[in-house]
Amino acid sequence: MAPRESASSRGAWASRRVIVAAVTAVVLAAGGTAAVVATQHSASASNAISRARLAAASCQGPEGAAYVAVAGFQAFDAVNTSNCGLVQQYNVGDREVPGTGTSDFDFDSTDEGVAIHGSTLYFADTGNDTVAVIDSAALQVSNFENPAETLIPVGINPDSVAVTPDGSQVWVADTGPQTGSPSLGGISVISAATNKVTSTMKLPTDPRQIAFAPDGATAYVTTSQGLYVINTATRRVVRVIGGLGNPEGVTVSPNGKQVYVTNTNQNLVDVIGAATNRVTGTIKVGEMPWQLVLSSNGGTLYVADGDSNAISVIATASDKVTKTISDPGDPVSLALTPDGSQLWVGGLTSGIVTVFDAATGNLVGSFNVGFGGEANAGDGEEPTGIVITSALTPGGK
Repeated sequence: MAPRESASSRGAWASRRVIVAAVTAVVLAAGGTAAVVATQHSASASNAISRARLAAASCQGPEGAAYVAVAGFQAFDAVNTSNCGLVQQYNVGDREVPGTGTSDFDFDSTDEGVAIHGSTLYFADTGNDTVAVIDSAALQVSNFENPAETLIPVGINPDSVAVTPDGSQVWVADTGPQTGSPSLGGISVISAATNKVTSTMKLPTDPRQIAFAPDGATAYVTTSQGLYVINTATRRVVRVIGGLGNPEGVTVSPNGKQVYVTNTNQNLVDVIGAATNRVTGTIKVGEMPWQLVLSSNGGTLYVADGDSNAISVIATASDKVTKTISDPGDPVSLALTPDGSQLWVGGLTSGIVTVFDAATGNLVGSFNVGFGGEANAGDGEEPTGIVITSALTPGGK
């Protein structure tokens, strides 16, 4: 895989990006960057070690499947949501080596982002500048190395992927090089019908996360410059909302009226009115807020505060934090089960997914990512993205 480096001027955001890319990035990065990363996350790493030894591959939950992107191992885990049992770990985005006359594959992928529509999985493979498309209904437990997939070449360093509400398009955040000018950043738009890039939008900055308005007419893209508001029909930037402090995560309320953005510099969630494209409020949360997820009715917002080892639970009616859930291991990725009963949280440095009762915040269970799910199986494997469906993955029983 190709470790992603970052400009030192990007501060805390850069440090987190290095870790998200892969554990090997800490080893291979320039000495100054590696030292900052090690210092910033030493407490989290210590907690992660003890937590890994205690994690158990068990829980009780609704029937279905979770697909967890584990960027550190160029793979994804298929997990039974009813018991947190690992069904299989599949390699993804790994291309056959040309001209060898063998079935050798180049294990160079780094699947950081994941999205799903119906039974179709989309992985943003940072390491080889592609998006992998996989039919989850056709997965075979016996074939973990090379599940049937389509690899779509996109821009440089695709970091995340999002599907339009109608399922017709897949938008990819191509972050561009993490050193020097980010002028190669942009958005690749893929036709879900043909699995081909139909258009590319160049941006003068680095896109990170993408969310759509419920009607699909507007896309919201976080970048180091702020939140880009894009008309999906014309592909034109309507507005750039600045002053959001290196925003990362973004989500839109079910009624389309509010947009929520994690402000990583100021440890806030910024609330933006979609009608005016202006900040209407701020919510103080923990340190380094990263991903966030809304309940289906829009009433509760969950925010992963990685450097606080916690999840902030927010009532959107009052824009107040009502509960803080402790979760050692640098939580960064979040997903709710389709029935909204459980919150699944991926720990970046622990390699553990923790499951909480969404209503009470009580611990339901946890498991190590990685093959076998046994203690420390997730060492070096970062659960950077989680999607959950109510349909069982093949072999899930």
